Amino acid sequence: MKNIIFILLILFVPIGCELSHKKPDNLIDKKQMENIIFDILILNSINANSLMSKTEVIGDEFIFERYSVDSIQFYESEIYYSKRPRDHFEIYSNVKKRILEKMDSLSTN
Repeated sequence: MKNIIFILLILFVPIGCELSHKKPDNLIDKKQMENIIFDILILNSINANSLMSKTEVIGDEFIFERYSVDSIQFYESEIYYSKRPRDHFEIYSNVKKRILEKMDSLSTN
């Protein structure tokens, strides 16, 4: 019985791994992902700091509409890139760099 389970695991694990790394049909390209993530982080920081009144809080849906994507497409793309560490690191490094540049441009030295 243990041999049968072991053989089944050997047969099905590679199939499952291959399916999880499949490129989504509606993958958002890296530059657009960077732009979306940047805008979402800025929007979330505005909402978190209560710079807008509670009745005027804008959600992520506004960002998705701006870039003509939906939340499922964004989620699938995020999962796809998170399984590719170099691409994921590149996207988030660029976002971090843009945020730091924005902060530097706003500083009053």
